[in-house]
Amino acid sequence: MRIAVITQSRDRVGGVETYLEAVLPALARNHQVALGTASSNVTSRGAIKVPAGVTLFELDGHGAVGTDRLRAWNPEMVFAHGLEDAALETAVLQLAPAVIVEHTYHGTCISSSKTMSRPNTQACERVFGPACLALYFPRGCGGSSPLTMARLYRAQSVRLHALKNAAAVITLSSHMANEMLRNGVPRERVHVVPPFVTAEPGILAKPSPDRTCRLLYLGRLERLKGVHSLLRALSAVAAQLNRPVRLAVAGDGGEREALMRLAADVCREDPWVAIQFLGWTNGTARADLFAGVDALVVPSLWPEPFGLVGLEAAAAGVPAVAFPVGGIPEWLHDGETGCLALPGTDRAAALADAIVRCVGSEQRHARLAEGARRAAARATLDLHVAGLEQVFNRVVPALCAAGAP
Repeated sequence: MRIAVITQSRDRVGGVETYLEAVLPALARNHQVALGTASSNVTSRGAIKVPAGVTLFELDGHGAVGTDRLRAWNPEMVFAHGLEDAALETAVLQLAPAVIVEHTYHGTCISSSKTMSRPNTQACERVFGPACLALYFPRGCGGSSPLTMARLYRAQSVRLHALKNAAAVITLSSHMANEMLRNGVPRERVHVVPPFVTAEPGILAKPSPDRTCRLLYLGRLERLKGVHSLLRALSAVAAQLNRPVRLAVAGDGGEREALMRLAADVCREDPWVAIQFLGWTNGTARADLFAGVDALVVPSLWPEPFGLVGLEAAAAGVPAVAFPVGGIPEWLHDGETGCLALPGTDRAAALADAIVRCVGSEQRHARLAEGARRAAARATLDLHVAGLEQVFNRVVPALCAAGAP
C-alpha cells in the first residue's frame, strides 16, 4: 500500500515526532511510505530520522497548492497527524482515504488545550460548538484577541468536520476516544490503538547512593504543564521526608524564564532543595536521566491525551506521580505503577503528599518501580503496529487483501 504520512514538522518538537520516528520504520517494511511535512525547519533538537526508501515532501503553500507533488505520488491512504493550517490539512485529507491520529484536542477545542483557567484551572468537558465562543473569555480558555478566537474557532470547526468524515480516527487512549464520540465522530470509525514505549535494554533506575530524593520533570515548559505547582511542592516534600530533594527539569518552552526565577526563590528559602534546568533532552541522555531518579512527576493541569512520558519512565523502572487528568489514569494506576495526586485547590500540597507516598518507603517504592516496569513491558511497538494494520485493513480492504506493496 502507498501510505502518505502527514505531520506538521520534521523537527523533534514533542510526542508526535517521537511517535513517528518509531513508527515510520515499521510502516516502511510493509508499505511504500512518503512523509509530508508543512515545515522542514529543524532546531538543535534534531530532525525525525527517516528510513531509507521513504519519500520526503514539503507541503509548502496553502490548500491544494501545497499538495501537488504529493498528489502526483498517488497515495492510496493518508495517515495524518495534524497540520497547523486547516485549509492545507483539508486538501491533504482529500487525496485518499484518511486515517487521522488524534494526538491532541484539534477539532474539539478552540485553543486545543481543553482547559479553562477561570475561576480555577480545570479541564473542560464541553462538546465543541458555538457556546464555546461565549465562554472563551469569561472562562479563560485561551488568549485575549477576539480576532484570534474567531480564526481559531473556524479552523477547529473545519478540523471537526474532517474528523467526522475521515475513514478512521485513531486515538492512543480511551479518554480521547470518548472525546471523539462526544463530539460526533461515528463510533464505527473510532479506534483505540494503545501506545508503545521503546527503551534501551538494561537501562534501569539505580538506587540513590545517598538519602537524596531524586525527582524528574520531562516535557514542555508551558503554563498548563503545572511545573510551578511542582516547584512549590518541593519544600514540603523535603520536610515530610526529612531529607534533601533534587529536581531535574528537562525541557524547554515559554515558561522557562519564569520557572527559573521561581526555582531560584525556592532554593534560596530552603537549602534542602536543589533544582537544575537541563534544557531539551533526547535519546541516550533521556535514558541516563531515568537511570538516576526515584520518580517522574507529571504535574499537568490540562487533560493530557495520554502522557507517553510516563511509559518511557516506567520502562526504566521509574514510577510516576501525577494528577488524574485526561488519559493519565490509563497508565498510572495508583499504588501499582505510581501515585495519583488528589486534585484540589492546593495543588502543590497534593503533589507533595503523592510524592512522599511514592518514595517515602523503600519497600513501597520498590514495589511501584517493579509494577511500572511490568506495565511498560506490555506496551510494545509490535502490538501498536499490528493495531494500526488492523485499522488500515478496514480502510483499504481490497488493497490489503491483494497484498499490495
